[in-house]
Amino acid sequence: MRILLVLALVVFGVKTLTGQINPMDKLFKDKPRDLTLYLNPTFEYSQIALQRTMIGGLGAGVIINKKISLGGVYKTTVTNINLPASIGTGKLKMAFEGVHFEYTVWPLQKVHLTFPLSIGVGQLQITGNTSAVTGSPNFIFAEPGMVIEANIHRYIKVGIGTTYRYTGSVTYGNLSSGDLSGFAAVISLKFGNFRYSRR
Repeated sequence: MRILLVLALVVFGVKTLTGQINPMDKLFKDKPRDLTLYLNPTFEYSQIALQRTMIGGLGAGVIINKKISLGGVYKTTVTNINLPASIGTGKLKMAFEGVHFEYTVWPLQKVHLTFPLSIGVGQLQITGNTSAVTGSPNFIFAEPGMVIEANIHRYIKVGIGTTYRYTGSVTYGNLSSGDLSGFAAVISLKFGNFRYSRR
């Protein structure tokens, strides 16, 4: 009799556990995670150390459910910047890298908005200076922005917009955070298997 009672309790427990697992499986099946890998070259026109310059960038990451992008980014000045006499002498090179977040509004529309944010660290280099450059070449940055983006092909997105680059902890030579911070006009390309119209 005790054996029958124990077996009955085991069967009831198994059915109860099975009944709890199935709804959880169904819950996750009802909410699939849509993941898309992307590559994102960018071109910026900005002012650094009172001089106009081009900044090239390359980002990569994953787009989750068509709206949220997570990845990394690397940017560098395309040419050396001739420092004005008020800041010093020599040529300046700047590179920075970090994590990249982006939120897209109305991603299924052919034309939509994205709000990118990059946060990380950078490094400066001054060459051709007649005297030794003091201070740390490292700095921190944050760069939020807004981009108008268009789905022009199932594999390509094109965007134009603007960002603002905040910099901090700048102690290199005569440079300050104000010399490195500023607005930038941005052209963005994204390559990936988007296929949004078919999903």
